[in-house]
Parts: sequence; C-alpha cells; structure tokens
Amino acid sequence: MAAEANDHDPLLQAQEPAPINQRIQLTVKESQVLASYVRKCDRRLLFYLCVGYALDSLNKMSLAYAKISGLTTDLPININLALGSYYVGCFLFQLPSNLVMKKVRPRIWLSTLMFLWSVVTILTGLARSSGELILLRFVFGAVQAGYLTGSIYYISCWYPRDLVRTGVFFASSGLGGILIGPLCSLLTTLVRGWRVIFVAIGSLSLLWSLLGPLVLEDYPHSAGFITEEERQLISKIIENQNIRASSRVSSKQVAMAVRDCKVWLWTVIGFCANGATQVNGMFGPTIIASRGYSVHQAQLLTALTNLMSLLGMLSIAHIAKKLTKSSARAIILSNAITISGFLVALYLPKYAMAALFLFSFASPQPAAHGPAWEMANLQGGTKPAMAAAITMAFGGLGPLVTAFVYRDRDQPRFVLGHSACLLMTLVCLGATAVVYVLMDRENKRRDQEPGDISRLSPDQVLDLADNHPDFRYKL
Repeated sequence: MAAEANDHDPLLQAQEPAPINQRIQLTVKESQVLASYVRKCDRRLLFYLCVGYALDSLNKMSLAYAKISGLTTDLPININLALGSYYVGCFLFQLPSNLVMKKVRPRIWLSTLMFLWSVVTILTGLARSSGELILLRFVFGAVQAGYLTGSIYYISCWYPRDLVRTGVFFASSGLGGILIGPLCSLLTTLVRGWRVIFVAIGSLSLLWSLLGPLVLEDYPHSAGFITEEERQLISKIIENQNIRASSRVSSKQVAMAVRDCKVWLWTVIGFCANGATQVNGMFGPTIIASRGYSVHQAQLLTALTNLMSLLGMLSIAHIAKKLTKSSARAIILSNAITISGFLVALYLPKYAMAALFLFSFASPQPAAHGPAWEMANLQGGTKPAMAAAITMAFGGLGPLVTAFVYRDRDQPRFVLGHSACLLMTLVCLGATAVVYVLMDRENKRRDQEPGDISRLSPDQVLDLADNHPDFRYKL
C-alpha cells in the first residue's frame, strides 16, 4: 500500500538520525523554495479541503433550514433528537476513522468519506418517516466523522509547524454558513417543500468528492506537483519537527496522548466551544423566525449571522495574535465577547437579534482556533492523530447538549439554551487559561533544566514526541 511506502522512502531516511526540534536556519534560497512549496499546497490541497469543509457545513446545517421549511409539519419528528443523533454517530466513529487513515491513502479516504456523506444527505431528502430521518442523520454523523480530524491531520503532514493552515481550513466553514441561507431560500422558492434542500446540497458535495482522487496527493514524498528541490527541503523540515507521516502506529504515543492532561483540557475547550458555536448553525433560523420574521426572511438573515461568524474567526484571531502573539489569548478574547452576547440575550431580550449577531461573531473562533492551537503543540507520528481523535470525538459532543437545551416551547427567549451555552463558554475560558499556564511553566522548566537524551535510540527519541527536551510549546 502507498501508506506503507512512507517508511521506506529514501527522502525520509538517513544513515544517522536527523536532529529533532533544532531550529533550522534557512538560506534566502531555501526560504524562496519553501514559499513556493507552500503556495502550491495552498492552491491545490488547501483549496480543495476548504471547499469540502464549506460543503460539509452546508450538509450539517441543512436540517436546521429544512425544519423551518416544513419538515416538522410533514413528519411528526422530535427535531432535537434528529439534531442530536448526528453527534452520537460522529462520536462513535471519530476514533476508528482517524486510525483507518493511518493505513489508507488519504486522498482516497477523504474523498470516499465526502462521497458517502453526500449520498446519505440525498437519501435524507427521500425519508418517509421520522425514524428513517433520525437514522440517516446518525449514519451521516458516522461517515462524516473522519473528514474533519482526517483533514486536520493531513494538513499537519504537509505544512511546517509554524505555517500550518488549520485556522484557514476551519474558517472556510463560515463560507458554507453564508451561502446556505440564500441557497435554501432560492431552492424552496423554486421547488415547494423541504426535501429539495437535502437533495440539492447532497448533490453539490457529491460532485466535489469525485474530484478528490484527481486533486489530492497522499504525502509530500510522493507528490507530483512539487519540485525535487521543494521535496528535499520539506522532508528536512518535517523530519526535524518530528511530524512526518508514517503507517507505524506507536503504542507509546497512543498512551502519551491518553495520559496528557493538556489533550483532555483541549477536549473540554472543544466541547464547550463547539456547543456554543452551534447555536447559530442549529437554531439560528429558528431564533430569527421566533422574532416574527417569515421563513424566507429568516433564511436570508442567517447569511448575515454566518457572515459575522466568518468575520469573527478571521478578525479576532488576527487582532489577538498581532497584539499578544498568543493563541490562548485569542480564544480568551473570543470567549469574553461570546459571554457578553449570551448575557444580552438573557437579560435584555428586546435586543435578542443583536445578541445573536454578537455571539455568532465570537463563538466560532475558539472552536476553529482550538484544534489549530492543539496541533501546533503536538509532535510524533501517532500522538497528533490520536489526540485529534480524542479532542474531536469527545469535544464534538458539545453540540449534543445544545441540541436538547433549545426547545421550541422556550421561544422566543430560550432561557435554558442561552444559560447552558453561557456556562459552557465560562468553562471554555477557564480551561484555556489552565492550558496556557501549564505550557508556560513547562517551557520555563525546559529552559532551566535541559534534558539528556544521548542514551536513547532513534526510535525512543521519536517516541518522546512533544516531551522532547528541545520542544517548546506555542502559547
């Protein structure tokens, strides 16, 4: 298999083990070569994955728009259960899917997942009973589970640690959010009913999935769209940063990921951030319609709330990192704005629409930036994949809470829902602060107490992952 060839590639082997975590000083020529390589990856791989993730957002949010387009009138369905079943399927299949990608060619695996979830979305539009629809949403979550974590891991295998594009990838979901409202309004104007939403959106992503095997490449060492000079340089950088792809699954690194308290804190951050940010995705149309707007007005207005989400992901991260050089502080700033939005919704209900715009603006940033922050602080061939699976699986359960606390009978104030998401945002802020303190202290300890790894074998050095004494965490 192609994945197994990674371990025998001459570009990724040397007679003597390459140093790890030693800062590489690039020449002017090497910097130009690296810039050329990154541009090629951005235009080819990142673009495809970002469009795929935007389409993924369309598929996930389709149920919320089908709800206000007559779904609950045609089918006597518990919409909260239908929304929640997706996250149960996603949770159960997140880890298996991520481990499968270690053995299967990424371009085939990611494309196959997109094809399967597209088919399931189309079938959802043909559902004839509430039981069928709930089952199909569960299956959708199961087959879609590996795309997000697989894409994050895949991106980390192509980019140097300080140039990883995970944040850009997450921000692309905002584009899907902006498009879905006007798209659903157009579709339901042309064709009466909610079924057309699922069929049309599923068909769009199905067509895009067919391009995957043609556009994506597996790993840098076998990529045909980069030059040999670029391949040699990125191989050296990846080897130094201990992030090269391999089919080898290290049991030691699996155990390290499970025992690392930071991984579980990032999971808490993900759980709470995902729970808060999905208010707009799952219930934005319902909240807007509850304020007296028509179905088509509500669908169109969600384009504005999702535009706010995209602007928030881009601007807050940029401002905070520009001023503080810290991912943690970017997340904390977002949490503070999100908290103010939920407080306005709870205590100043006449400004409910302003509150929706406020927490829609800020809440997606921690959900998008948290995984990028985590991946930038993990090393090894197995630990990042395992940690991503844990964080996405358990952290992805946050929206399951959201799915059940926003009840139709609580309209238009949704006190229970807003209170639960306010609490989750406070916990997210606290967990972020704890991770920041832990990593800052560990960096200082390693500066003061350099470790001796001279007696370790090359494999043992690789298995140190981010516990390597020369590794420094990015705050």
